[in-house]
Amino acid sequence: MSEPIRKPNQIPESYVPKKPEILNLAEKFQNVEKTIKSIRNKGVEFEIVQRTDVLWVGCVDYASNNTDETDIHATLKRYREELIDIKKRDLINPDWSASLSINYRRDDRPCGLMFAQETYSRKQDKRYELLVQPGGLWLRIHITEETDAALLGRKNYGLYEYFAGDTAPLQSAARENGYKQNPDVDIQIEYGRHTGPSLSYAYIPIINA
Repeated sequence: MSEPIRKPNQIPESYVPKKPEILNLAEKFQNVEKTIKSIRNKGVEFEIVQRTDVLWVGCVDYASNNTDETDIHATLKRYREELIDIKKRDLINPDWSASLSINYRRDDRPCGLMFAQETYSRKQDKRYELLVQPGGLWLRIHITEETDAALLGRKNYGLYEYFAGDTAPLQSAARENGYKQNPDVDIQIEYGRHTGPSLSYAYIPIINA
């Protein structure tokens, strides 16, 4: 069973991600993610990847109750504007950033949203929050105009459309291939490259059904 999600600043003292000597982008990705196999649904390719525990640094906020959403715009403003000049240390993929949806499939905890980047270091400016994404199997899809057309029938209005609800494309692809979303890992990820040619991925944690 995966380790339960921790609130920010509850990172165990023993958690120290291993920092490799190799620095090129492709090899950095291999340190946290390894492709296991590809599956298909509705003619579209999805990838099952094995991810290690990942430490994220950024801005996270939780709703004040178990029903409502947090103020996404306020969190994004804090991340993009108020802390833009505050350096994040030892980033794994500096040209990439993510939006993490937390606890959205639960009704017994406040849901949260985090804008963040992957890092090797817990030693960050105190104005940032930290969160551990547990390792395990994850199902991901590379978002393109073709996947939008095939899976949504239109251009998507946010990568979350690929995992929002049991009939969303990632959940459907998992189910049709003998998997289901991991109920013990309450994180879903929108991940994209923000410099150079655009690349976007959506992820959910999975286990065998």
